[in-house]
Amino acid sequence: MENGSGIPSALSYSLNTLQGTSFNSFEISPSTGASNVKAGGEIRFQLPNVGLMDFKTSKMTFSVTTTAAKGARLPAHTDTLFSNLTIKAGGISLYNGNNFHHIIENVKYNMGVKHADGVTGHKDCLDAGTQEGASLHADNVSETYAGLGAANNVFSVDLGDMAKLSPRLLDLSILPALEICLRVNDDNCLSSIHSGIGGRGATGGATTIADSTGAELSIVNPKFYCQMYSLASSAYSQAIRARMADVGYLSICYDSHLVFNSAFTGSSRFSLSAMSLKRLSAVFRRSSATTLGPFVPIVGGAMETVDGVVGAGYGILGSNRLAKSGVNEYQGAVQSFCLPTVAPAHNAAQNTNAFGLYNATTPCNLQFKIQSASVPQYFADVAQMAELTKSAYNVEEFAKAKILPQYLANYFTFAVPLNLPESPNEKKILSGLSTQSTNAFIELTSNGANVKTDASYEVLILACVDTILRVGEGKAIEVLM
Repeated sequence: MENGSGIPSALSYSLNTLQGTSFNSFEISPSTGASNVKAGGEIRFQLPNVGLMDFKTSKMTFSVTTTAAKGARLPAHTDTLFSNLTIKAGGISLYNGNNFHHIIENVKYNMGVKHADGVTGHKDCLDAGTQEGASLHADNVSETYAGLGAANNVFSVDLGDMAKLSPRLLDLSILPALEICLRVNDDNCLSSIHSGIGGRGATGGATTIADSTGAELSIVNPKFYCQMYSLASSAYSQAIRARMADVGYLSICYDSHLVFNSAFTGSSRFSLSAMSLKRLSAVFRRSSATTLGPFVPIVGGAMETVDGVVGAGYGILGSNRLAKSGVNEYQGAVQSFCLPTVAPAHNAAQNTNAFGLYNATTPCNLQFKIQSASVPQYFADVAQMAELTKSAYNVEEFAKAKILPQYLANYFTFAVPLNLPESPNEKKILSGLSTQSTNAFIELTSNGANVKTDASYEVLILACVDTILRVGEGKAIEVLM
């Protein structure tokens, strides 16, 4: 990469100096005052009105309790516990959010554009032990955090799309008072399993629902931590005033997601108008995803029996079907995304090796249409859907899916890129498709005899758009999408 002088960075001797920089972290309690928030409840925070806030590292920490003796298990990723995130400035929405915040964030983890932390991010579904180290082997015992989690917060969650704000540090003094609001997800974001020791395929195991269902979730002791910087020099504030005087405003850019969901009957159609449409992504969930149930196994993990042999299905996770060996991996039904096929069926037994068996000779292919223009120019098959999706998220490999059946049965996403590829070291560039002049009709279509069209699947289409916040003198703001 070259610097402004045209000299490659590997040959550059330049060094920038900024003196008088200081850092501090501030704890903020919810303005709603509640220290125990149940499903559907909201957690609000009023942010400081001075200082440079780091939107990437400022996070909410919390603990979680669940109903005892219900076999309750938390989903992978703490973001899944929250269905909505909104950010307002002086009552004006900067980030509108939607009711599928958890879906958007899970897709990011699956693609590898966001990485989960196993210490505070609850990276995986835990079947036999908690983050505190307690055993969960007994039947119907719930994963809850009333030990260490009662004295300390053990989880954290970031600001979603706003964590990638450009610029990363934002001077809060130029904005009206900021308010962050997170809504706790429904109780069905949990799983309810019979036993953490039975494993997959065992009678009364992790893929069997608990004897007594009705698990409930509570977010305990939420706190927001602002990571703040300040500068002793007045050069930065002078540069901001000069920019406002010359141009009239400052431009702050970030991604937003619009989500359109419906029962899938072979196609899905919606319309939108956006300044810069970056990417379209489609994910499918089984119709049972919104009902509290047991764990969904990750294809390829250990099973009690495979063709009569004890071991791991596909033999890829450490056993080669060796008796009583292998690794069990699971996900919650609410975050299980799959290709909408007739075979394997949406309700196929997840305890057998038939789960994830994609051997049908008939296709299940997908394609987007924008104002009747096909994107891509063909119905994408399995390989093309995978390659287009990696291109859309600018990754070389999927972070979660290790083999094709995992991609199709557990982590399926079909996405198409509509903007130029981006580099983490580049300044933000708006290059997405503009549909401002008209209300563009967008359709997801399918073909092939293996497409399931009887509403057994729900489709969610995520439209990623560039959003610009313009800030003028006197804390005047304008939001453009």
